[in-house]
Amino acid sequence: MSPNAETIRNFYDAFKAQDKESCQNMCAKDIEWSTMNGMPNGGTFVGKGAVFDKYFPEMLSNFEEFHAIPEEFLDAGENIVVTGRYEGIPKSSSTRFVAKFVHIYTVHNSKITRFRQYTDTKSIQDSLASANTQKNITKL
Repeated sequence: MSPNAETIRNFYDAFKAQDKESCQNMCAKDIEWSTMNGMPNGGTFVGKGAVFDKYFPEMLSNFEEFHAIPEEFLDAGENIVVTGRYEGIPKSSSTRFVAKFVHIYTVHNSKITRFRQYTDTKSIQDSLASANTQKNITKL
């Protein structure tokens, strides 16, 4: 595995361990992080602060569990393509979702400089909608 692919594998391991500091250390100061608009808090975030202090906390606040599980790493030099799946459970629900993803990372000088996410957000949105429906029923 190339050093760039190893960096990305280490990033997934740190994310799984909820090791924010290690994740941040693998990223460039001006990282560009782009996720699908159908994701909670989806959009483009620039800079470590925007990614780790805004995007991740707000996105993850929707879930009891959220896992990004890499399955295959494709090495294209500075670009590393990862296929895998998201699995999780939204808050106030037992409706588990699974959604396949493709992540494209750009790594320069051993730092992640860009992240692009491609996923079908429907199963995630359906799971979140189920959680909101259950929450509203509970309030009645």
